[in-house]
Amino acid sequence: MRGKAAIAALLLSVALLFSGCSFAGLDAQTLMHAPKPTGTDEADIQSLLDKTAGGQLTLKYPSHGEYRSAIILHSMRGSGSDESVAFYQKGDDSSATNIMFMQKDKKSGKWQSIGSFSNPSSQVDRICFGDINGDGSDEAVVGWGSSLNNAGVICIYYYDKGSMHELKLNQNYTDMELMDFDGDGKDEIFTADVTVGDQPATAHLLRIKNGGVEVMGTAPLDTGVTKYASVRTGMINKEQNGVVLDGVKASNSMVTDIVYWDRKRKTLEAPFFDSESKTAKSTARNTSVVSKDINGDGIINIPIVVPMPGYSGTAADEADNLTDWERYDTDTGTLTRIVSMVINYTDGYRFILPEKWRGKITTKIDPATRSFSFYQWQKSPKNPGGAAGPQLLRIQVFTKKEWAKKSESGAYFLLSEKDSIIYAAERPAPGNAMSLTKAETQNAFELLSTE
Repeated sequence: MRGKAAIAALLLSVALLFSGCSFAGLDAQTLMHAPKPTGTDEADIQSLLDKTAGGQLTLKYPSHGEYRSAIILHSMRGSGSDESVAFYQKGDDSSATNIMFMQKDKKSGKWQSIGSFSNPSSQVDRICFGDINGDGSDEAVVGWGSSLNNAGVICIYYYDKGSMHELKLNQNYTDMELMDFDGDGKDEIFTADVTVGDQPATAHLLRIKNGGVEVMGTAPLDTGVTKYASVRTGMINKEQNGVVLDGVKASNSMVTDIVYWDRKRKTLEAPFFDSESKTAKSTARNTSVVSKDINGDGIINIPIVVPMPGYSGTAADEADNLTDWERYDTDTGTLTRIVSMVINYTDGYRFILPEKWRGKITTKIDPATRSFSFYQWQKSPKNPGGAAGPQLLRIQVFTKKEWAKKSESGAYFLLSEKDSIIYAAERPAPGNAMSLTKAETQNAFELLSTE
C-alpha cells in the first residue's frame, strides 16, 4: 500500500486499546468522546469538527488496516501539502458515520473543510491511501463496515478543483487491500469475499478507468472459509507480487489462497483453488500458523503442514506437526521449500529442522513439565511403519528458581531467556549419529516474535 511515509496522528492515546477490534466489537468506542487536544493543529482541527457537528461528536476508529486513528494526517496532494481526515458521529446519532477532509490554508495556517460525507454505516472498517486514478496524488479508499453481515462497502474519495468528491463502488467485501498489481504505476483495489448464501467466495480486482470503476478480473477462493486470519500483500516470488490470504474454516482448520495478476494472460489467478472440491485443499492444515516472510528476503512464504511420523489427522498438539515454509513459482506452478521447522505455540518458540532429521524424527510434548522432545523414528522389517526410538533432544522451559537448581547438574544448557523464563535443552544421546551438537541446537532454536 502506498503512503508509507504518511503520519498517523493519534489524538487519543486510548485509540491503541481498540486496534484489534472486529466489526462487532466497537461498542466501547461509541461511548468515547474526544478530550480537547493541546497542539495548535490538533486544536484547530478539533474546533472545526466541533463546529461542524454542532458542539457534540463521537470519534470513530477504523478497526482494521494500517491507520487506526479517528483523525489522520496524510499528504494526499503530494509533498508539502497538509491534509487530514476525520471520522465521527454527530451527538448520539449512531445511524450514520461522517468523514471530513480538511486542508491547512497556507496563508492563514488554519484548517478548513474541503469535503464532508455521510455514510449509513455505524462503523469504519479501514481507510487506505493510494494513487488509483494516476493523477500523481493519493486518493482515500474507505471500507465502511457493517456489524450485521460482517462485510463492508467501499467508497473512493478524490481531490478535484479545490474539493473532495465521493465515488461509491457497488462492491461488498470481507477484506480489502491496495497495490499496483499490473505494473502500470497506479494502485488497484483488491477485495476478497467469504461465501454468503449462494454467493461463493470470490476475489475481485478493481481499477479506475475513464472516471468509473472497472472489474479487471475475478478468481474463486476456498468456499469453506468463514473469515480471514491474515491477509498480506507483497512479493510471492522474485518476479511476481500478489495477495496471500490465510482463511479460517468452520472446523477450525486453515487454508491459504494466493491471488495474483497474470500480466501476460491479463487474468486474476488463484492457483491453490481446486475446482472439484471448491477449496484450497493443498494448503489445508489444522494449525494456526499463517503465511509470512520467514527468512527476511521480502517474499511471502506459505506454510505447508503435515503431522509428524506416528500421528495421523489432527495431531495431539500443534507442535507435533512439521511446518515446511514454501515459495510459490508462478511460472512453473510449483512450490519450493525454504525451511522446515516445528513450532511450539504454547511456550513461544520454533525449532528449525536440520536436513539430516527430515523424515527421520518425531516429536512429543509434555505439558506437565513444559518439555518438548525429539525422537529418532526407526523402521524395521518387523515394524515397517516405524516407531519412536532413542530420544535425541529435549527442550524444557524453567522459571529462574527452577533453572538455578537444574543448571547445577550440567545436563542442560541455555538456549534463551525472556521475561524471567529460561529455555534450555539437553542431549540424552550425544553419541548418536543423529544427535545435534550444542551449537547446532542453539542455532536452530528461535523465540517466536510478537507479530
